[in-house]
Amino acid sequence: MQGEEVSVPTAAAPGDKSEHSQSHSHSNPVIINPELVDQLNKSSHGWDDVSAPPGATRKRFHKHDFPGYGSYNVHFKPSKTEMDLVQNSIYLREENEVFLEELEATAISGNDILSSTFYVSGLVTMSAGKLAPFCLVLVGLVLYLFRGIYHETVTALPINGGTYNILLNCTSKQIASIAAVLNIIAYITTGVVSGLDAIAYLETALPPNIKANFDKQSATIGLLAFFCLITNLGMKESATVAKVIFVAHVCTLSVLTFLGCFYMINNHQHLIDNWDTPYPPVTSHHHMEENQQLIPGTMWTAIFYGFSSGMLGVSGFETSSQFVEEQAPGVFPKTLRNMWAGVMFFNPLLSLISFSALTVQDIMDHKATVLARTAYVIGNWIQSDILHLSTETYGDFGNYFSKLISIDAFIVLAAALLTSFVGINGLIRRMTMDRCLPQILLLQNPITGTDSIILVGFFILCVSQVVLLDSNVEALGGVYCFSFLGVMCIFAVGNLLLKVKRPSLPREISTGWIHSIVGLLSVMAALLGNILDKPELLTYFFMYFFIVGTMVYIMFQRVRVGRLLYKLLKKKRKKSAFTADDGSLSGVVSEDSPLLQMEAGEGEVGDGDGEADGDQESHVLAKEVAEINEQETSCLSKISFQLKSYQDVPFVFYCKHDDLHLLNKAIIYIQNNEQTNKIIIVHCENNITNTDLLQEHVKLMDLLYPKIKISLLIIDSPFTPAIVEWVSGSLNVPINAMFISCPDENFAIKVNQLRGMRIITSYD
Repeated sequence: MQGEEVSVPTAAAPGDKSEHSQSHSHSNPVIINPELVDQLNKSSHGWDDVSAPPGATRKRFHKHDFPGYGSYNVHFKPSKTEMDLVQNSIYLREENEVFLEELEATAISGNDILSSTFYVSGLVTMSAGKLAPFCLVLVGLVLYLFRGIYHETVTALPINGGTYNILLNCTSKQIASIAAVLNIIAYITTGVVSGLDAIAYLETALPPNIKANFDKQSATIGLLAFFCLITNLGMKESATVAKVIFVAHVCTLSVLTFLGCFYMINNHQHLIDNWDTPYPPVTSHHHMEENQQLIPGTMWTAIFYGFSSGMLGVSGFETSSQFVEEQAPGVFPKTLRNMWAGVMFFNPLLSLISFSALTVQDIMDHKATVLARTAYVIGNWIQSDILHLSTETYGDFGNYFSKLISIDAFIVLAAALLTSFVGINGLIRRMTMDRCLPQILLLQNPITGTDSIILVGFFILCVSQVVLLDSNVEALGGVYCFSFLGVMCIFAVGNLLLKVKRPSLPREISTGWIHSIVGLLSVMAALLGNILDKPELLTYFFMYFFIVGTMVYIMFQRVRVGRLLYKLLKKKRKKSAFTADDGSLSGVVSEDSPLLQMEAGEGEVGDGDGEADGDQESHVLAKEVAEINEQETSCLSKISFQLKSYQDVPFVFYCKHDDLHLLNKAIIYIQNNEQTNKIIIVHCENNITNTDLLQEHVKLMDLLYPKIKISLLIIDSPFTPAIVEWVSGSLNVPINAMFISCPDENFAIKVNQLRGMRIITSYD
């Protein structure tokens, strides 16, 4: 069977109402091939019209549970016209694709991670006191371990999605979704913390008359609403704007660091005085909240809790892995290096500078605006002791410098807030297209074309966090740490799983087992420290985890929930048949009859003992029973139809070899992770390939799994990116609904050319 010439479509094929066509837009020049689809849907056994598998005499299958049998002898050769269209589409896409270079990519992720310099010093001082700089050095060392972990993992699977994508290709979809839920909470808290700190720094730059009536909480909600509005209007992150902000931010921090070091060399009395301060006390949580006790702190408690709080200073390190596909080759490892260098240099040094300019108590009192307060002290010292300039003539240099830091902080933190809106939008869309969240989230604004439901929902969750935690940055930082450190733990676990389950997958570097395990244990220790230090915040964390996690769980279990409702209504309907006065049942249907025939034929109810034709009460009762049965029949039909539509979504597995064990593993994976009743096995052959045994094995799998229709498509062409695009367009199956076994170094194409195709099993 040869392919026919096709034209470039401008929209989805008419009449196609599958979730795939609603959830994915194809930039594919090949339209659905009806002839090919019909061949795959037609049973090779000729059993297209049966309502249950032949031989199933005891157990009846409902229509929503039995999709029929597949076809195992579909051979197809794409036409030259089709392949030329696909090749031309790929060429144009690659020709017009603009990749981010090192500075642009570093700027997008660097604005996020370096924005934490404005608040991490104060938070760590609250827990570590005078050991805050040392704790931030420890954080930098742990980040170095994760630099290698991220490098190995993301270059092995260079696809957008970060932790969610890694676990999706190494474990199950459910486990990957847990990481995604933690990422969502991290995005929410990042947005709120960035907004609150941006407003806190803005307040320091306001005139006294405005500052007196300034409401931080209302201003934060207003800032969140502003970014919700502009993202709804279509504004996205601009690499150019991010680059300008990043360069200006690094220059500002560099000036503050240089002048701060100069100040510290000439004024070290505060450092000596601060070193004599006691370690922060530790709160005992063994008692009721009103009876909590403060236990004197030690060096070890200061290091432990300070290190745990300091991990907030690396938030944003995972950002670069979220857009790795947009980066030029070789850029991703450089962004990791640059982010690590920025954190390792600025965070400990600026914390040390603040200890030379302020007392420990002053740092704690101004924990949200430590750098602005430090700049004020340094600016006044330069004006009076170095330049010997009067404030009456030249103004207050300390005030000028403080406002410069505050304005820079406001801009950078606002950029981090924009990153949260853009990042959450991409993550939610990816999860929704993977059918982890309700498809309604993909509905776009008809005017602007943006995902308004996602953006407004994110705004509402952020506002709720601002109100519930009463704009408490320390509390919000704790909630963020739970989610962010959970994501880092899961990422380290994903790296270990990659070594075990995908050893043949090519990667640029390979970190040692000790390297990965030490990184994992370090982050687990930081997570434990935050839990012990702020156990009361677990309530808020689990509340948001429950809200988002419930939505994901329902999406995964909706078919099972639907089947449960169907069975409950079916049992209730059987018991609702009219009972005569003598106790006999009328209208009872045999248990052996197919359920759908029962739905069509039921509804006739007896009139009791046959002697009360004129009894009005019996007629009324019979009419009521008939109406109830009719309503229940309609409800059952609707549930059955909905269950069928949930599962009537095809998935594709590319099978290179005839391997019965591998086929079985792939089918079990799809059955456990996807709500579908259709699997298409695609085999790309050459002229010397014998597929007879493969056809027999696919037929065997189809008979063994009666709730899934398994078909075999044999394509007379080698496996290439163009063939993947052609299959996607011809079958109307998005590429992220296509699966493949783990490739190795001899794989014909690079992993990043798979464009989101999922690796679900391995030959090892």
